[in-house]
Amino acid sequence: MTQKKFWAAFVKASAVAILFLLPMAQVSVAQAPQLRTPDYDAVRDFSISSNPNGVWSYGWEASLGGTLNLYTLTDTTTVPGMSVLYKSGDKWTGGWPVLGHNDTTKQICVLTICIPPAYLLLHPGASGEYSVVRWTAPSTGKFLIEGAFAGQDWAGPTTTDVHVLVNSKTSLLSGPITSYKWPLTFKLIVKVSAGDTVDFAVGVGKDGDLNCDSTGVRFVLLHLEK
Repeated sequence: MTQKKFWAAFVKASAVAILFLLPMAQVSVAQAPQLRTPDYDAVRDFSISSNPNGVWSYGWEASLGGTLNLYTLTDTTTVPGMSVLYKSGDKWTGGWPVLGHNDTTKQICVLTICIPPAYLLLHPGASGEYSVVRWTAPSTGKFLIEGAFAGQDWAGPTTTDVHVLVNSKTSLLSGPITSYKWPLTFKLIVKVSAGDTVDFAVGVGKDGDLNCDSTGVRFVLLHLEK
């Protein structure tokens, strides 16, 4: 075969290969998965201006599954970048239990507590109070709940008990947090009726001591079906 014929054959073969591969590439792109925006996101949807806030309520319970008492005090000045709801006192750093939100895009550290923007801050109280984020179902349906709890105090480390409860009594998750930044992840499916509640609660843990008990929680809910 002459050099001229060789190159002519090469070009022809290459053209055939391109025509053969192109449809496959187009099919692959067409089948790429689409990321779905969560219907509800505890961190994204947080607001300190009202409590309750739509489907969200922020409060504390004297015992797990007890009456939810809404936080009434707010603090947005003690730690720049933090919006915090708390039970009592002049400022949140001494008014445990508390529930806070990092309003920035960077981690905020105060004392020995470090709060990343991806998590809410929950800290139990001196008398064993649970700090609670409550989601109330706006309609009947099946929901996927995905998230994590994680210790936020590097000095302790954190030692708390964490829970996910439906209607204050049915446990979907219960476990200890005994480390710093080592998440307890969860993926749950729950069927609820309109008005049902799902609580995400943090308590003082087995040691009964609230020191170093700052715990983060993040979670989203996706509506799967009615």
